[in-house]
Amino acid sequence: MKNHTYLRFLLLLPFLIFQTFSAKSQILNDRETQQQVIEALQNIYNFEFKEAEPFQQKIKAKYPNHPVNPLLLAIQTYWQHLPVSENASAANRYQSYLNQSLEQAEQMKSVDKHDTEATFFLLASHSYLAMLESDRGEFMKAASEAKRTYNYMKKGFKLTEQNPEFFFSTGLYNYYREQYPQDHPIVKPIMMFFQNGNKTLGLKQMETGYQKGIFTKTEAAYYLVYVLIKHENNPAKALTYSTPLLKEYPNNPVYLTRHTEALTLAGRYTDAEPLAQQLAQKKQVVFKSSGEVFLGLILEKGKKNDAAAAAYYQKALQNKISEQYTQDYHAMAYCGLARIADRSGKKDQAREYYKKAQKLAEYRSTMDEIKHALK
Repeated sequence: MKNHTYLRFLLLLPFLIFQTFSAKSQILNDRETQQQVIEALQNIYNFEFKEAEPFQQKIKAKYPNHPVNPLLLAIQTYWQHLPVSENASAANRYQSYLNQSLEQAEQMKSVDKHDTEATFFLLASHSYLAMLESDRGEFMKAASEAKRTYNYMKKGFKLTEQNPEFFFSTGLYNYYREQYPQDHPIVKPIMMFFQNGNKTLGLKQMETGYQKGIFTKTEAAYYLVYVLIKHENNPAKALTYSTPLLKEYPNNPVYLTRHTEALTLAGRYTDAEPLAQQLAQKKQVVFKSSGEVFLGLILEKGKKNDAAAAAYYQKALQNKISEQYTQDYHAMAYCGLARIADRSGKKDQAREYYKKAQKLAEYRSTMDEIKHALK
């Protein structure tokens, strides 16, 4: 899946800042409404969209012109229409909701320029707009949006000991401040304005955030799985976080995909197979493709059945590629076909498959395999 993690996490930091600093606000001082927001989000994360609606209706009835309403609709649209950036109608609605949230937050700000709640929703909406631009491949626009939140991010760096919720956001910043420009060199000129990071420290801080955090525990689990699989090539450790995450949100196909991927790459093929079959039967191409690739890996490496594995790899490659969600899985499929061709003595064909994989791969493990094969 495409790397937009650094941008998405910007949403969390403003929320944590406003937990720490008391200020005049509406929802941030309304415990009942806060709980309704949390319930709505929990249902959205578990793909129970109808169940989220009563909570959203109660919030809107109490705060009809508050930016939280369009922001929740934007978040629901994002999850309900994955990948939203590849669905023009959904993307337009998503962007419209975010712009509505910005407008309503600006109105709050015009009444009181020190309104920290308004600032939170401005930052949250800009962060999601940054993620949308990243998903669209507009990395310069995404980085420009992200830069708007930077002064608020810096406040969290010094607060980890006072509030453990800051460990996750600070750790993710430290990690992706170094990783994101490696993946997207075009943003390097902009990144010079951001404080340097440290990947080793960042990973440790994220783990501490998972252990000690309450509000950020779910996000910390998801991004630890993502980082450990994609960049650290440690799927066995990723299972530490993907297992409880899927248990809490069993209906979320993104979490199912990550857990199945971790099981497969860790060599736990018996556990992975029924989950991969479940993914392969889904209607959404992004999840169907991932399941087919995982089944290919299970058949190739677990059951030593190259013919059946190749059939699944080819089947996955027939699906439309999603730059955001399936690009790396297509690279895995090409690598699988390359290994099978190589074992069959078809060296030239194997190289061609590896070259195709090379154009798509971002996973460290995949890139290392390709580099070794083509040297």
